[in-house]
Amino acid sequence: MTSLTLTSPHRNALLENLRRASPLLWWTSLAFLVLFAACVLLAMTDPRQFNGISTWVKPAKFFLSLGLHMLTLNFGLTLLPERIRATWPTLVITGTMASMAILEMVYITYRAALGQASHFNTSSELAGLLYGLMGMGAALMMVVTFMLGVRILRHGAATLMARATGWSFIAAAILTLIVGFTLGSMGSHWIGGDQSDATGLPILGWSTSGGDLRTAHFAGLHIMQVVPFAALIGSKPAVWSVGLFMLLATIATYALALNGIPLIRL
Repeated sequence: MTSLTLTSPHRNALLENLRRASPLLWWTSLAFLVLFAACVLLAMTDPRQFNGISTWVKPAKFFLSLGLHMLTLNFGLTLLPERIRATWPTLVITGTMASMAILEMVYITYRAALGQASHFNTSSELAGLLYGLMGMGAALMMVVTFMLGVRILRHGAATLMARATGWSFIAAAILTLIVGFTLGSMGSHWIGGDQSDATGLPILGWSTSGGDLRTAHFAGLHIMQVVPFAALIGSKPAVWSVGLFMLLATIATYALALNGIPLIRL
């Protein structure tokens, strides 16, 4: 069994490996985490609201989510031989991920600064075009996540961690795309209930009065962090159990949302 506790030398080695795996993803993710903190400060000082909560909550959430996503991809890169990291397909994956994340956050932050919606904003032809491009960029980020998962399975060592990470990247990409396309086709993450975040769950904001596809989006996307973390235990049954649980949680929350049922009703 592998200990979950990392000693200081091991932590330092892990951070150095993350930095070296892809300096582009490493520094972009750190910048996003700093900007997440900045948005939290703005949320506490700027009185403006959108959908019943601070206008800065959405960019804060996305900076945190994308920063974590890129750090997780960087961890996946550490499982590849250095010669594979230096090949053009891997460089395309990292370059695409960083550039799409930056463009998405520029747009989300711009809309937040104006107190306007970024998602589902079709108030003008330009807004509709930019929203469509943002959706394409988000889909592209999932495609490259899928591609990296395939490369880890193909070129990484036959270890439990590499297998768990590769398959979790693939599963997260597929499930997130399914939920994402549903969100795009429905034009809202709310299905029934209050069309406001003011009555949503604290911090997460998920609806407590109707269906909310953000619950399934969250569960499906974060498979890529939860399953590799479970692999630290060193138990294959534990990895399978956690992976199956996350898959079922995604399916269940997806079904609940489509039927207008909140995860937690308050």
